Order: sequence, then structure tokens, then C-alpha cells
Amino acid sequence: MLKHESTQTKAKRNTSKKQADKQDKQTVLLRHIQTWRQAQLVYTPYAATLLSENVILDDDGQPRPETASTTPLFLPSSFPAVIRAQSNMKPICEMERRLREAQADDALAEIRRQRRVIQGLWQFKKINVSGTGNRPNTRMLTLYNRINVKIMRCADCYRRARTALVTLDPEGQWQERLKVLRNEDIRGPGKEPDDRSSNSRFEPSWIWLVSRVISSGETEDEFNESMRVEWAKARARMMRWGEEYQILQEEMRRVLVYMEWKASWWEQQATLRKDASPEILHGVAAYAHKQAYIARRMAGCCAAAWLPECVKLSLSPSWATDWTEMETESEKAMSLTPTACEEEREVILAQEENIEFEEDHSDDDDNTEDIDDGFEFDD
Repeated sequence: MLKHESTQTKAKRNTSKKQADKQDKQTVLLRHIQTWRQAQLVYTPYAATLLSENVILDDDGQPRPETASTTPLFLPSSFPAVIRAQSNMKPICEMERRLREAQADDALAEIRRQRRVIQGLWQFKKINVSGTGNRPNTRMLTLYNRINVKIMRCADCYRRARTALVTLDPEGQWQERLKVLRNEDIRGPGKEPDDRSSNSRFEPSWIWLVSRVISSGETEDEFNESMRVEWAKARARMMRWGEEYQILQEEMRRVLVYMEWKASWWEQQATLRKDASPEILHGVAAYAHKQAYIARRMAGCCAAAWLPECVKLSLSPSWATDWTEMETESEKAMSLTPTACEEEREVILAQEENIEFEEDHSDDDDNTEDIDDGFEFDD
């Protein structure tokens, strides 16, 4: 797995964190191997000879440090036949044979399980994803490639286990079910989408025809057991997506409700203060109403940004009716150019100047009347 990660990781994605994680994995694995070496040398002393011969020297003639991904384990299957034939090595070779046979069975079962997952994935893509755009299809292909990598890894594990079995027990009964695995044998169940052969000439791969460790009557149960985990994962993802779908709509509603409550709260603050001059009270009320206006405008901007997206997804949130008018006002305000805003400001200033001019003239008229009342003119 470490070798595969080092070959598959692209240079632009090989960040410092990934390099550190990879180094930690190699360090832990190398520590386990060094701890296991002590028990290995007790039960298989011949491994010490192979270890001494495997030392690699650098340009200065010094032993090069071992790396976890390149260190050979020197299991009994790698010993010469003369060493394996010794009486004290036969029980250990038998233990490895049992280990390798179980390893090959597990790898083959995992290949079959992953192939079932791929078949279900292609059926799902054909029914639900095809024709929906490039992004969903790219995601499905990425998921397919990820599963295919797991299959290739299991195939390599099976081939290594079978190679060890050939060395340890070349005439064993395991050869009846553990055959040579080629890349073209990794297919099925059933026909591939690009297989044009007729049903009468179709031949399934041997990986689906070999005898299982369990009884043949449990084939359906084996299939259900292998698909149960994948179904549970898919259902968990669907449920989490549904929760996020509901939470997002609720968060939208709460934002608008909070802004409306905040605006009402500011309006209540405008009339709380009583012990001040009229000028200060007018200023406090103006500031409170200004903050209330800002809160409602923020809610309107949020509604204006969210409603079009909800319409695209055929959603009808409960707050849509209350904020449609505010949305229209927000869109109108957002659509004003700087020039239009400046013209609107000038109009407001002109209106204020006219009001002040009228007030000044009204005061002059009142003064004139007072002067006329205070003086009498002769004819």
C-alpha cells in the first residue's frame, strides 16, 4: 500500500502534511518489522543469513538504512528447498501454507465483493446519472477508479499468496480452486456492458465458479452479506444529505426571523429613554430606527439571494411569501448605479432645501404681520 501511494500521488498534491503522514506510516511499519525480527530469528535462524546478504551499501561503503516499503520479510516460502525440507522447518512451513491459503481465499472473496459493487455502481449510473452533466459523471468515474484500485490491490495480494503456495505445497488440493488470476479474469458477475457475445456463448469468469469455503446453499446469503455494508454506507450518506437539506432551509428561516426580531427590538429601544432633552431623544430614536432599517435591509438582501436558488430547486420555503416584497426592494436598491444613487441624493437634498426655504419665508411672513400690528401708518 505504501508503494502504491507513493506511485499514485501526484507532485502537486504531495503536500508537506501528506509527506509527514507517509513518513509516520513507514516509521511505524519499520518498527513492527524490527520487533518481529527477534521472534523470526528464534524460530527460523536461517533468516539471519539472508538478512546479512541483503545489506545494501552506499557509495561510502556504509550500510544503507532500511525502508519499510522495500524491506523483505524472508518468510519460509523464500527459503531454499533444502532448508524447507529440514524437520524443524516443516511445522513452520505448514503454518505459512495455511496462512497463504486463507489469504488467497480472502483476497478472492474481496475481489468478488468489489466487482458486485462496481456492477451496482454502473446500474445506478445508467439509471440516475447518465445525461445529467459532466460533474456527476466525473464523480462516478472517480468512484469507479477508486474501487478498481482496491481490486488491483487484492489481485496482487492473491498472486503473492498463490506464488507462496506453489513453493510450499506444489501438489496441494488448493490448486483446484485457486487458479492463475489474469487481468481478463477480473470481470462479472454477469456480462460486461461492452460484451457483445450472445448469451449462449457467454462464459463467466472462473472466480465465480470456484467452490467456496462455505456451503453452496449459502450463495444468496453471501451476496447479501457482501452488499450489506455498502448499502448501509450509501443509506448513511443519503440520510446525512437529507439532514443537511433540512438544516440549510431552517438556517435560512432563522436568519430572516432573527433579523426581523432585531429590527423590532431596535424600534422598542427608540422609546425607552425619557430623561433627556427633545434633541437627544430625537437623535436616539433616529439611531434606533436606522439600525432597524439596516436589519430589515440585510434580511431583504438575504432573501433576494436565496429565493432564486430555491426556485431553481423547486423549493417553496415558508418565509418566501413574507419576504417577496422586501426582495423586490432589495433588488431595486442593488440595481442602482452610483450615478443613479447620486441623482437620488441630489433630489432629496433639493427637496430638503425647498422645505427649508418655505419655512424661512413663512417665518418672514409672520414677522411682517407682527410689524404691521405694532405700527400705525397715516393715510
